[in-house]
Amino acid sequence: MNLRRLSLLWKIWLSTSVALTILFAAIGYLVQRGVQETATASLQEEVHASLKAYEALWESKVELFESLAAFMSGMPEALQALEGRHRDGTQVLLESWVRATREMRGTGFVLLINRKGFVLTGLPQAGAAPVDTAPILQRIAATPNEQRTGFFVQNSILHHIVVTPFYSGPPGSGDPAGTAIAGFAVNGDVARDLKESTGSSDFIFVSRGQIFASTLSDNATGNVVRNLTLNPRARVVSDGANEYVPIDRDLIDFDGKPAGRLYILRSFQGARETLNHLRRRMFFIWFGAIIVGLLLTYVAAERIVQPVKDLDTAAGEVAMQNYDYRVSVDSDDELGRLASTFNKMCESLQAARSELIRRERIATIGRLASSIVHDLRNPLAAIYGGSEMLVDTQPTPDQTRRIAENIYRASRRIQELLDDLVRVTRGKTSIEENCSLRHLVREALLSMEPIAHAQSVRIDVNIDPDLEVHVDRPRIEGVFVNLLQNALDVMPNGGAVRISAEVEGSYAMVEVADTGPGIADEIRSQLFQPFVSHGKKNGLGLGLALARQTLLDHGGDLWAAPGEGEGARFILRIPRHKSTETQSNH
Repeated sequence: MNLRRLSLLWKIWLSTSVALTILFAAIGYLVQRGVQETATASLQEEVHASLKAYEALWESKVELFESLAAFMSGMPEALQALEGRHRDGTQVLLESWVRATREMRGTGFVLLINRKGFVLTGLPQAGAAPVDTAPILQRIAATPNEQRTGFFVQNSILHHIVVTPFYSGPPGSGDPAGTAIAGFAVNGDVARDLKESTGSSDFIFVSRGQIFASTLSDNATGNVVRNLTLNPRARVVSDGANEYVPIDRDLIDFDGKPAGRLYILRSFQGARETLNHLRRRMFFIWFGAIIVGLLLTYVAAERIVQPVKDLDTAAGEVAMQNYDYRVSVDSDDELGRLASTFNKMCESLQAARSELIRRERIATIGRLASSIVHDLRNPLAAIYGGSEMLVDTQPTPDQTRRIAENIYRASRRIQELLDDLVRVTRGKTSIEENCSLRHLVREALLSMEPIAHAQSVRIDVNIDPDLEVHVDRPRIEGVFVNLLQNALDVMPNGGAVRISAEVEGSYAMVEVADTGPGIADEIRSQLFQPFVSHGKKNGLGLGLALARQTLLDHGGDLWAAPGEGEGARFILRIPRHKSTETQSNH
């Protein structure tokens, strides 16, 4: 697209459109980014809240087990069962445990172990055990008098257990009579309960590279764990389809050491749906705003450009010399002031043009008068001189005849000059006729030969006597007189003039060449304009302009040929027959 060819209206409209589009796109991007950052921050707050909720729920569940275990350790039936004195005590303990852990969805269990390490009785339920108590008893042998809780992995199952010692006397007196190991399996049911309790946060329990429970699909869980293992400090993690804000905590065993890791995740799905909804709304708002903005911009640009168009039209009118044209002023702003200034400029131009025309007319009258005086001086001098000879002397009849002929030619030349002036002012034409071109040139030479002889200028005529042209004899004769007079003016110390002709189709091509200084370069392009003169003491340059106009009126032309060496060369194209242009003029 060539921007230079576009109108000012389109340039303003397109530039504003691009600016509006970029502006709204930048605003949309910033808003979208801000919303996304806000959503991320909100999800981070939610995932921290989920962590706190998890800790509270987990702590309450563990406290329940600790309380139950502590309560059971104080029951006489438990001590009797451990010492083998009350077989029915075991059944009472188990029934109490079932009633207390009914809300655990069948994942809780309890084991009673005497001081010799034998499991006297237990309640392993679905998904919970069997639990090998030997490793546990070995690990609590160092501190047998404390109740401890923690995570424990056995048989590819993650458990959370509470170890509680039983005493026959007051707590801490002597060796414990036995140990109660109570707990529950951390499986999918536990993870789903946590998700429901924390507002749809996802949970993943991992220990030693093994995934024990997750609320995500197996594939999603594997991707999340893998990504978090590679980048533990990631603020956002992906499962390949969705993104999450993660937080993690260590799973501590009953020795206070990490037994695994818990990942709590908050999905971006809800925030992404909100963001997509916001994007759609922003798109429609952006599209509507762009349309409205473009319409308003177009209207505003049209109102701005219209005065410029008016000024452009007015400038075109002034360029065509219509100085009466005025621009309407509809405002007081910069464009209104510009229009007012333009009108004042037109008024100034109109006044200056009128004054210039007045002065040019006066100057033209002066130039024309000077040119007339210059052109009339030679024939008047011939008439004056001939008349003086007739008055002061007694010439012979032959001399009288020659003097009379010179006076006749001079008066005829004056009449031709006056006719030329009439034709210039009124466009008058004369009668054309067929005449010999050689004879026409000879007639023009008669009045110029004395001057040529006095200046030692040789005039050669090389024209076929049978060559005829169809012209207005006096006017064409005046053309040759003007060319010869110009040549003599530039050769006061002698030279030569050569006049030759040849036929080209229906025209006679005449060449008038002299051996003078030639045509100056500074006036060559203006040679045939009125009042152009160079190197002449007399005259103001009307001769060549009138001569060319005479040839044009005949259907021919006159021009200056390119110079070859010294001197000037003029070419005259004269019709040999009556031209259609001449017929139309008549």
